[in-house]
Amino acid sequence: MGRIERIKDRLWNKEFVTKKEWWGMDETILVNEEIKKEPLVVRKALGIEHVMRHMPVEIKPDELIVGICTMASTGLGYEFPDYALPEEKEEALKSCYTYKSVWGHHPGDYAKVLKLGLRGIRKEIYGKLWEETKKEAADCEKINLYRAMIISLNSVQELAFRYAQLAVDYAAKEKNPSRKAELIKIAEICNKVPENPAETLHEALQSIYFFMAALQGTLELVPLQRVDQYFYPYYRHDIDEGIVEEQDVRELIASWLAKFSERVQILPEFFEEGHEIPMDQSDGGSPEDFAGSFYLENDQDYNKGTSANQSLMNLIVGGQTRDGKDAANELTYLFIEMWNYLELVQPVASVRFHKGSPRKLYDLVADILRKGAGEPAIYNDEYIIKGLTDMGIPIEDARDYSNDGCWEVLIPGKTNFGFEYVNLLQILEYAMHRGRSLVRGRKEARDVGDAAECASFDEFYQKYYLPLIKERMGFILRSKLKYRFDRYKIAPSPLLSTVMDDCIETGLDLSNGGAKYNIYPFMLTGYSNAVDSLIVIKKLVFEEKKVTMERLIEATEKNFEDDEVLRQMVINRVPKFGNDNSYVDDFSAGLLKDMERLLDETLSEIDSEDLYIPLGIATFETYMSIGHNIGASCDGRLKSAPVSSNYSPSVGVDLNGPTAVIKSITKPDLTRYNTGCPLDIQINANEAKGEAGLERVSALIKSFLELGGLILTITGVREEELLDAQLHPMEHKNLRVRMGGLSAYFIALAKEHQDSLINRVKHGI
Repeated sequence: MGRIERIKDRLWNKEFVTKKEWWGMDETILVNEEIKKEPLVVRKALGIEHVMRHMPVEIKPDELIVGICTMASTGLGYEFPDYALPEEKEEALKSCYTYKSVWGHHPGDYAKVLKLGLRGIRKEIYGKLWEETKKEAADCEKINLYRAMIISLNSVQELAFRYAQLAVDYAAKEKNPSRKAELIKIAEICNKVPENPAETLHEALQSIYFFMAALQGTLELVPLQRVDQYFYPYYRHDIDEGIVEEQDVRELIASWLAKFSERVQILPEFFEEGHEIPMDQSDGGSPEDFAGSFYLENDQDYNKGTSANQSLMNLIVGGQTRDGKDAANELTYLFIEMWNYLELVQPVASVRFHKGSPRKLYDLVADILRKGAGEPAIYNDEYIIKGLTDMGIPIEDARDYSNDGCWEVLIPGKTNFGFEYVNLLQILEYAMHRGRSLVRGRKEARDVGDAAECASFDEFYQKYYLPLIKERMGFILRSKLKYRFDRYKIAPSPLLSTVMDDCIETGLDLSNGGAKYNIYPFMLTGYSNAVDSLIVIKKLVFEEKKVTMERLIEATEKNFEDDEVLRQMVINRVPKFGNDNSYVDDFSAGLLKDMERLLDETLSEIDSEDLYIPLGIATFETYMSIGHNIGASCDGRLKSAPVSSNYSPSVGVDLNGPTAVIKSITKPDLTRYNTGCPLDIQINANEAKGEAGLERVSALIKSFLELGGLILTITGVREEELLDAQLHPMEHKNLRVRMGGLSAYFIALAKEHQDSLINRVKHGI
């Protein structure tokens, strides 16, 4: 085997099937009174320093990029040395934060690390620190943040020096002359970067990996952003100077990508719990607010096998440059090809397309997708960039957009990001059941009255349903404004803030107003089930008068147990979203316009300060957990059943194929939903074979983009393959499935989640 084959073999036959060791849970920096008296942000930096000095180090066989991350995932949690005092922890819980509540999602300006090196960034900080200390009334909080930034940057280079020494030690023992030479070169590179600017592609890849390992090992689960753009100058330099050949580049990229998957485990029995509580990944808010924190109770943790192997690590390629030119280059293809060859789910892969994207890129992506990978996800530059500029983002920054660890659109190196759900299906339940939850049996929203007394659908929609949505939006915005800076008091980000505009310039942490853009979208969830349910009410109750509102309320209250006739009626006799049906699609478009109007009204009534608040439609991979907390709905969905994923039709109701689905979801203008509203679809793998099949998938992608869809994911996996994987898991260990926000190895999923996916594939959505 060649190097790339050996790296893949190591991943699949060692890394993925070996139980990972967690490190950091018993560590603390609170070892004396002097440290305890330091400001919290400085103590956080000392925690980062402790990790960089003491985390386990190892160089693996054949790798050209070195370093290992500590264990962390969005599903299992993470560990970090204790740096917060008891009273600080207690105060933080009042606003739903813990000392681990870093949130992540925000990609940094990694090109800055490559161009300046840590010493260049440090010089910038020292300059601002000097300016601040010269002031007659110096701001101690800014000074402390600058101190924390410097401590954090110094510690990253300490980690690099540890690996430089380790490489020398390995080289001294190495018998193979070729590998000995590689280890000596690795030692030289680790001594140089990230402290100094990178000059070669090897140096650039190693520099960014050290920085990412430092971030990921110190609570910052952040994505990679536009890798083909910030690495390209180093690739071009090496090729032009004859330093590397194409195969060398492939080996370097494969080695680099593999590093982000070394924490993956495909055997569920190795998933180790107890490393987080739900609020560890909170974006702040009221602990009593169930609707905003639905995962805090009644959650069967269906997502263990999905997010257990994810650390919000996403890369995106293609698209446009800041001046509007096609950004695709040789690395665009090499990164996607190597990612696909290694059969990874971490990092998540995405590709941006625009009108000038080359045919070669379409064919590469279509070829990968038709074989079942579920990624890369597809992004539509034309509409996303317009949505960003309409929101007030300058065109150059809009063209430079990236994504976070799932798919949300943001501006890399400039964004503090968060989001909140507006659960349309849950709110419909409140409107029909006088503010009460059918699952929890308690009142959770305002009683807007007896829905059975409504004389028309318009009355129910305008006076019962929409007001509750607007109230929810208002509550979310007020809560965000109230708690938005509380994270800084317990979980600041001094290291990530060094590569975020304008944190150094303003002397403010990323979480304390330092980022250039504070983007906080409202994510509509349970969307398709809500549309289908509203159509049932509109058509059967008020237009055709075949069912009374009382009967529908009672049936959903009792989970259709005594009225299967009604359930079959709403399932089979009422048109559903996703079938290119103008009656349904016009209503859906109107609903989205109403959401825009309600948001505008909310923003006019509440000063949102410097927040950018777009809309999105989202479930991510949590469609099972979301559904678990909602009772039976008017579309025939039973109590606690999954909801539809993201902006996709409900399972089993799209009867007219993927083209009809695309027409339905693109009926409205989606530019206000620029943070993302992904359509997740299945294609028949048998119909995607050969040249004709490749052309068919490419044409489907182009149709989606031309009609105005924003984000598309396509999976070509077959039902028979999934069923066989349940019976013979180790024969299908590389089987990947798309989960609404990321991909997962099918055999790592809980049985309930596997069954849900089989059902989705069976019905084509």
